[in-house]
Amino acid sequence: MRTAVSMLHFESTTAETSNILDCLIEKGEVMACAKEPGEVTRLLHAWRAGSSEAQDELWTVLYSELKGLARSVMRGRGQSVGGQATSLVHKAYLRLLGSEVDWADRRHFFAVAARAMRFVLADEARRQLSKRRGEGQALPLDGTLSEVPDPLARRPEEVLAVHQALEKLGEIRPRHEQVVELRYFAGLSVEETAEILSLTPRTVVRDWKAVRVWLHGELASPT
Repeated sequence: MRTAVSMLHFESTTAETSNILDCLIEKGEVMACAKEPGEVTRLLHAWRAGSSEAQDELWTVLYSELKGLARSVMRGRGQSVGGQATSLVHKAYLRLLGSEVDWADRRHFFAVAARAMRFVLADEARRQLSKRRGEGQALPLDGTLSEVPDPLARRPEEVLAVHQALEKLGEIRPRHEQVVELRYFAGLSVEETAEILSLTPRTVVRDWKAVRVWLHGELASPT
């Protein structure tokens, strides 16, 4: 799952790529871009067959789609409500793939979507922190992960710290990195995470407990 493209930092200009269709524009900014379900399925199949170009294009589509949906929620409501990020990932799934998708495509989609959601939330956290620092409102971390169920409602300091810590975790425990992406950033349940990673729910619970302890140490460490 770890590839060069997965660690790239995509800004909003990503959405301006010429091969992304059906873009929604608000105040001059690209808010969401979607392909026809059949086209996204084609990209998934091409990626599974080894096409790096298809993976790059799929990442671009997912990042743009999720960023647009997340921005729409945050601008429309000010504060998101419980489970909103999970709803966004599932909404993107239905918009981009449709309802009848085979199990392998579903697994690959949610794995990439969770990573894209991680980068979307990290970018939004950077934006919020930049604004808060200008107002003197940035808060320190104490090393404790929040219990807020909605990933869109978590503190930007925490979101960005977890995102950065995962860069180290992915080098030593790639599966744990994926568990965090699916559970923390995409807001998926233990059962959904287990299905996507082909694990038992018991293994996901064990991994999640272990990684929370590890993240506590990372977030509590002075930078």
